[in-house]
Amino acid sequence: MKRFFNLFSTALLLGTLVLSPAFVGAQDAKSVGVATCNPTQNLDENGALPRATPESVGVPSQALVELIQTLDAKFNRMDSLMVLRDGKVIAECWRAPNSADAPHAMYSLSKSFTSTAIGFAVQEGKLSIDQKVVDIFPDDLPAEPSENLKKMTLADLLSMSCGHETEVALPNMVRATYGLEKQYIKPGEPTWVQAFLAHPVPREPGTHFRYNTPGTYMLSAALQKTVGETTRDYLVPRLFEPLHIETPYWEKSPEGITKGGTGLYLRTEDIAKFGQLYLQRGRWNDKQILSADWVDLATSYKVSNGSNPDSDWAQGYCFQFWRCRKNIYRGDGAYVQFCVVMPDQNVVVAMTSDGNDYQGQLNTLYDILLPTLQNEALPENADAVAKLRETEKSLQPKEGTSGSEVREQVLYSEALKREVKCRIYLPNEYRTTSFSYPVLYLLHGMGGNEKNWSDPKQGNIQKIADEWFAKNPTKKAIIVMPDAQSCWYRDSADDSCKYETFFFNELIPAIETFYRCKTGKENRSIAGLSMGGYGSLLYALRRPDMFSACFAMSPAIRTQEEVAAAPFKEFISRYRKAASVDENAERLDDYFFANDPHTLVKKLPDDAKKSIRFCLDCGDDDYLTPGAHAFHNEAKAAGVACEYRVRDGAHNWKYWRESAPLAFEFIWQTDAK
Repeated sequence: MKRFFNLFSTALLLGTLVLSPAFVGAQDAKSVGVATCNPTQNLDENGALPRATPESVGVPSQALVELIQTLDAKFNRMDSLMVLRDGKVIAECWRAPNSADAPHAMYSLSKSFTSTAIGFAVQEGKLSIDQKVVDIFPDDLPAEPSENLKKMTLADLLSMSCGHETEVALPNMVRATYGLEKQYIKPGEPTWVQAFLAHPVPREPGTHFRYNTPGTYMLSAALQKTVGETTRDYLVPRLFEPLHIETPYWEKSPEGITKGGTGLYLRTEDIAKFGQLYLQRGRWNDKQILSADWVDLATSYKVSNGSNPDSDWAQGYCFQFWRCRKNIYRGDGAYVQFCVVMPDQNVVVAMTSDGNDYQGQLNTLYDILLPTLQNEALPENADAVAKLRETEKSLQPKEGTSGSEVREQVLYSEALKREVKCRIYLPNEYRTTSFSYPVLYLLHGMGGNEKNWSDPKQGNIQKIADEWFAKNPTKKAIIVMPDAQSCWYRDSADDSCKYETFFFNELIPAIETFYRCKTGKENRSIAGLSMGGYGSLLYALRRPDMFSACFAMSPAIRTQEEVAAAPFKEFISRYRKAASVDENAERLDDYFFANDPHTLVKKLPDDAKKSIRFCLDCGDDDYLTPGAHAFHNEAKAAGVACEYRVRDGAHNWKYWRESAPLAFEFIWQTDAK
């Protein structure tokens, strides 16, 4: 393998190409297609690929109908499909809410684009695949680099044979941060380059296949260090602009380096254009934009990755591409993102998914499409084409397999002078799409923390939200559950605990920075239980400009009579009046009224009374019912939009778990199921 790479570097400089025997034989196979695989014009006047009927390029429409229907029925879930033959789109479909204009997460399909960037740098003489990694990053090396590390080249990184036996863990490598430039960085962590170079290299580079996304990151880092711009930006004039691909979003490391091995977001047609460029061996609009030598090398066998003749994951690995059976090659990514190139058939297939049956979807493609391809145009069949176009529009929303996620997030608060822990619920499909979502802030009760709502034995919010969003897929949202300890969500009288300041000045901006959130009050809502019910009402009343809806479960909003009569210790624990701790002092003072929902609802500005909706939900056996009942009457008297529900139940998690779907229905204004 080492000798092969060295020969290629020399051959490329001399304008010749050295190919592996397997690839030479593959190229000798006769290409099947109605037209040449190098059309003189790839795009129409709008920068789109040309469209054609399947029959005009030798494909029966019925085969494409069967392909779409089978992929839809058999696998969960295909999000989009585009089939090209002879450079023309003959079938295309999207599953709502995905669309032709919506970028989709590529995951490891990003690697093929990073390989392409390296190819451009090689043909421009800026990089050589024989360059040693240690020579590119001399300032980031461990104190005593191993001999194997010293041998590692860019070619080893390209072929996933850098000598690692395990992948180095890089924080937030796979994070789905579409459109979010900033990341939370834990102080003191090594850079991603330093972490990679410090990782053990027990095997000699070039001898052992080990799938390695951080290795692709190193290719991106090497390119950026060499050319002075990110991999994404480097590709803009060389690849994206010639192919009329709108400059895509590509996630970066904390150091501002394109992730390379993941993090790219593209539209389905962008993938198809990329595949067509490779099918045409780097030629586009009658111009050679990428070296044909590089295309041939990047897509030919480099290293063994298995021996199963029936597996498309064991046909050999290339330079960030996979060899497949039937002389096919592909780029692919997690949750079944595919760019499949079929040189013998002059076909490109682009597919995005939120699925997990990679081999099954490839087998379906082979079994249904390949046997029907003809070398001559077929008679036009208007009825069959009409059925195909109808089938293309038939995909119905369904839940993907990537699943929801509850992430742990730690933020340092300047207002509180400490770290604050949060749990963040991200809905199913967050990982694979580029969509932004409304946000619900869900607050815990007295003595609780950020874990309560997500604990399966308490709030079980992930299961509850998953089930509700599966029935209401257009209403999916992010749910934020911050830890407030027992501070009652307000700033204390002596400012020793400025939680409300943290919530509005730090938490909300951080969430909208680190997660794909729809912003504006119409996309924010707040809910909570007991102490959190009090907090949700306090925030909604204090800042009606920030929220569209508030759902308070068993809210701890005692009447003024209850507050005055409460034992002193209970009063202190609930209201934290550190500025006035004398047992004989007036309890209902300015600080109390400034933080009393019963008082605030009466003072709500007229323009806010209809712009934010309130709902209180309290069990008939709950000891906090009097305060909720009084608040509802006060709100109605003041002309504030407020609903009040009393159901069978008490002050416990069973009641609040049942309340959560009702909160969703109220907040997102759906009919109760």
